[in-house]
Amino acid sequence: MQVIETEIPAVRRVVPTRFGDARGWFCETYRADILARAGIADVFIQDNQSFSAPRGTVRGLHFQRPPMAQAKLIRVLAGAILDVA
Repeated sequence: MQVIETEIPAVRRVVPTRFGDARGWFCETYRADILARAGIADVFIQDNQSFSAPRGTVRGLHFQRPPMAQAKLIRVLAGAILDVA
């Protein structure tokens, strides 16, 4: 797993490493110890997944103030996104 810094200090890009063979591939999408070494020690208490069929679909992740603040972990399975932080 590779953790890449961005221009925004609190935002990082996490790129899983794929391990492949003739059957296909496998990767770890979340691993607390590696993320903690990269400064991401948040406890993720909820995991959601959505599918957007039409191109150009707009979805929102909303900022929350303490005590209701949550770290966001976004995963793109296919295609591309424009993520605004």
